[in-house]
Amino acid sequence: MRILVLAIISFVLMISVVACSSDADDDVETEPTPTAVATSTPEPTATPEPTPSPEPTATVEPTPEPTPEPTATVEPTPEPTPEPEHRSTLTGEPVDEPLLRPIAVRIDNSPQARPHTGLVEADLIYESPTEAGLTRFLALYQTSAPEVVGPARSARLMDVDVVPMHDAALAYSGASIGVQDRLWQRGLPLLVLEGNASSAAWRDNNRSAPHNLFTSIPALREVADNQGWNRLAENTPFTFGDTPDSGVAGAGVDIPYVSGSVEFRFNEETDSYDRIVGGVEARDAVTDEIVSPRNVVVIWAPFFVGDIAPNTRGEVSNDVDLYGSGNAWVLRNGERYEVEWRRDEQTEPFRFYDQSSGEEIPLAEGKTWINLLPLDMSAQAVD
Repeated sequence: MRILVLAIISFVLMISVVACSSDADDDVETEPTPTAVATSTPEPTATPEPTPSPEPTATVEPTPEPTPEPTATVEPTPEPTPEPEHRSTLTGEPVDEPLLRPIAVRIDNSPQARPHTGLVEADLIYESPTEAGLTRFLALYQTSAPEVVGPARSARLMDVDVVPMHDAALAYSGASIGVQDRLWQRGLPLLVLEGNASSAAWRDNNRSAPHNLFTSIPALREVADNQGWNRLAENTPFTFGDTPDSGVAGAGVDIPYVSGSVEFRFNEETDSYDRIVGGVEARDAVTDEIVSPRNVVVIWAPFFVGDIAPNTRGEVSNDVDLYGSGNAWVLRNGERYEVEWRRDEQTEPFRFYDQSSGEEIPLAEGKTWINLLPLDMSAQAVD
C-alpha cells in the first residue's frame, strides 16, 4: 500500500512540473531539444556454429600389382656359320676364291744355304734326308707368292710321288738323268730353273755356287701360265679340324738330322712351332721372321737308294716308300698324337689315325711341316 501512495505522489509532482514548464516556454525562446534518433541496436549476429571437421578417412593403400615372375631370357638361336665356299687345299684355310694348283720348289738345306728366303711363306714343307744325310726341302706355295725363294737345288726321286699328291708344278735346278727321266714319265709339269723356267731364276753373287740360285713364285706362275699349267687345284686336301682330346702334352720334338739337329718348340703366343736348327732359330733372310708352322708331322718310312737308270755318271738318289702305313707323330696346338699314317693312292694325301682309338686325327688349319725319317732314325718328343 505504501508503495502505491508513493507512486501517486510522484505522478502528481511530475504533472506539476510539466505545467510550470509549459508556462515558461511562452516567454523564453529555447533551443529545440534535439530529437533523439533512435538507433536501432543491431540484432546480435549469431555466431556460426563451427563446421565440424570431417573425420579423417583412413588412407587406403593401393593394392600392389603382383610382380611378374621374370621370364627366362630366350637367347636367339645363333645362325650357323656358313661353311666357306673355298679353302686352300694345302692349309685348309678359307679363301675368297678357288686357288691355282701349288708350285713346289726344291730347296737346298746345306749349312751354306742358310739363312733361307721364302720358307716362312710356304704352305707346306717336306724335309727328307738325301744320300749324304743332309736334308732337302720341298716347299709348296699356294696361298702366298713370295718374290724371292731359295736357294733352289736339284730334284729327287721322292718328288715323283709327293708332287702329284698335291697336284703341284715342280720347280728345280736340274736332276740326274735317271731322276729326270722318271719325272718326265710321270707327266709332271716341270719348271726347270736352268731350262724352260730360266726367266724366273737368277744367281746371287753374294753367295757361293751352287747355293746361290733363287727364284720367284710370281715369275714361275708366269712361266706356268705360258705352258698352260696354271689351272685350279684338283688335289684332295689333308683332313683339317678341331683339336682332338686324345693327345698328350707336346711342347716339341728333336730330330737328329745329319745336316743339323732340328728342334721344333711350341710357341703359345702364336699357337705354332718355332723351328731351330743347330741351336739357331730358322729365320727368313729378308724379313727375319721365324719359321713357325701350325702343324709338325714326323713320319717314319722305308728309305732306299732308288733305281735311276739310265745312269751314266754313277749317281744315286734316295727314294722313300710312302704307300701303305707306318708310325708317325702329329703335333698341333701344344698336343702330341701318336698315330698311324696311311696312304694308298698316288694322288691321295696322308691320313693320320690315333693308334689307340683308331680315330682320325685332323691337322690344324694353317701351315704344316712334314719330316720324313728312315725307320732306323729316332726322334725325341718334348713334353
